[in-house]
Amino acid sequence: NEALGLEDGKAQRDGMGAPDTEIRPEYKATQMTPAMPDGGVNNVDTDDEIVENQVYSFPATCPGCMKPCDTNMKMVNIPHFKQVVVMSTVCDHCGYRSNEIKTGGEIPEKGCRITMSVEKPEDLARDILKSESCRLICPGLELDVQPGTVGGRFTTIEGLLTQFRDDLHSSVFGMDDTEGTGGDSLQAETKATWDAFFSRLTLAIDGKLPFTLIMEDPLASSYVQSFTAPAPDPQIKVEEYERSFDEMEHL
Repeated sequence: NEALGLEDGKAQRDGMGAPDTEIRPEYKATQMTPAMPDGGVNNVDTDDEIVENQVYSFPATCPGCMKPCDTNMKMVNIPHFKQVVVMSTVCDHCGYRSNEIKTGGEIPEKGCRITMSVEKPEDLARDILKSESCRLICPGLELDVQPGTVGGRFTTIEGLLTQFRDDLHSSVFGMDDTEGTGGDSLQAETKATWDAFFSRLTLAIDGKLPFTLIMEDPLASSYVQSFTAPAPDPQIKVEEYERSFDEMEHL
């Protein structure tokens, strides 16, 4: 750690370094930032029990400007699925924002594959939970999002596809290229291929192009809202599968 510059070895030897982990105050309920209001509306309860649908706040460091900021956390129970933790980080100094979702519970013996048929605009309003370990495939849209590409997300199908489109567009054409011209660095054939891809994706987001959504999650931590729950939804097929050797090694 000293060689990497993560700590000052001389300060540690002289007794002037950071205190031991067990006595650091960052995550003690009585020393949270911001301070816990009366009644325990925010921040961790003194008995360390996390209450569902209650927002907690704990200090963090902004990855954008490295200044102190707050991370808010809320535990939500998704009907007919499981409890999840929604986390949101907002920096008042530089405006950095991020949100992520974590699933809990035991690790299942098998992975889960969800196949959703998006047939009408109403289907785009279904809630969808894509975990960090989930691979998302839309064969008709030529969209394949590998695990780890984005973090966990809990939104709607429309919101998730919109995020993928906007992130890809920024990566391909550049952050400032809102019109998608590509500048001089993008060949005409490549630009035409990307334009066709984004056109199909936009049609799907607008509800004008039916498509199939496949979610392969080796940890079975992903979810698509059913309109007929607890009865089976004819547009959703859920099946278990044996995890591959590579998935086991990676996880």
